[in-house]
Amino acid sequence: MNRILGKFIRNRITIPFTPFYRQYPFKGSVSISSADSRGCVDLELGFFCNRIPKAANSTVVTTLARIKCGQGIPSKEAKKLFRTPSQLSGREVEKIPSLFTFTVVRNPYTRTLSAYLDKVERRALRDNRRTSFREFLQSLKNGKLYSNGHWAPQSALLLLPLDQFDLIGKVESLDSVLPLIEEKVQGSPPQEHFKSFLANATGASTKLSAYYDAESAEMVRFLYQDDFTLFNYPDRLPL
Repeated sequence: MNRILGKFIRNRITIPFTPFYRQYPFKGSVSISSADSRGCVDLELGFFCNRIPKAANSTVVTTLARIKCGQGIPSKEAKKLFRTPSQLSGREVEKIPSLFTFTVVRNPYTRTLSAYLDKVERRALRDNRRTSFREFLQSLKNGKLYSNGHWAPQSALLLLPLDQFDLIGKVESLDSVLPLIEEKVQGSPPQEHFKSFLANATGASTKLSAYYDAESAEMVRFLYQDDFTLFNYPDRLPL
């Protein structure tokens, strides 16, 4: 009961009244605590990164950590190196317009399948039970869409208004987007050629035809229609 009460206080009272969220009220449907944990701020390096799960999240945060520390850092540790928006003071929040603000998004079809493969199918295989992709999508349609940031709409995880992001990169062009992020953050072009690395890679982009049928594709179009529109992704399945 104390844990539940603590979550309630944090989501309804503590975080919403911090300086950042007074300035930038959170309008997403996921819990504000979950969304806040996706904010990645470093005033010294001068960036505000809105991390999106299942959209090269590990790649982005480990790249930022390498720039900060000068060496490779595992993703779990890397995420702890940076402050979240709720931890900023009022004076620090005033500096946000001068920061390099960015996020990286992904095609909703591949991102949703990746979330299923990583968070549902792997667990189901481990526990010797089966939840099909269609059953997973139906559960989202029945009310679980915002229950976890890994499959919540990307638009529901944005911490700043869309027009206040300097860069909205895409996983599909990550090999060109990440060097640009590196250059903006460290102030000079990266010295080494970047090679994509996803710590929790599921290979979803190569498995679409094995999991999608007309009905499941229609459910994803319905559930993630804002993502398709806001991030300019075509709503046809990229087979």
